[in-house]
Amino acid sequence: MAALTAGGPVNKLITDMKPFERAQLFDLPYFANSEGFASAVIKSDPQAMGRVLFTHTASDWRDVVRHKIDIPLAIFSGDESNNLLSQRWAQSVIPNATLYSYTSAEQGDHFLMFKNPDKFTSDLQSFLAR
Repeated sequence: MAALTAGGPVNKLITDMKPFERAQLFDLPYFANSEGFASAVIKSDPQAMGRVLFTHTASDWRDVVRHKIDIPLAIFSGDESNNLLSQRWAQSVIPNATLYSYTSAEQGDHFLMFKNPDKFTSDLQSFLAR
C-alpha cells in the first residue's frame, strides 16, 4: 500500500532498508522488552515472512483503502516511517479517519507502539473513547 498510494516509485519500499534499520535500534527498554518477549515466544519463518512482505508491497491497495474502509479508523505513523505519505493519503480518503503522526523524538517509525507505548496507548484510548 505504501509504495503505491504515496505516488512514489513502487520498488522504494521493497529496496529501502530504513524499516529494518529502525527495527535494530534497541535503544529503548520498551522495545527491547517487547522484542525479547516476541523472539522467545514466536517462531518466525523468514522466507514466508519475506514472501508476504513482497506480495503486500507489490500490491496496489488503493481501491481497498478508498472504497472498502467505511468505519472510523485510527492511523499511526511518523517522521521515521517510509509509510507516512501513504498514511496521509489514506487519512484523506477514508471518512472519519484520524492520523496520529509521531515525531522522530517520539519514535515515529513502524514500531512506535512498542517504542512509545505510553503515548500510543493514550492516543488509541482517546480515539476509541470518541
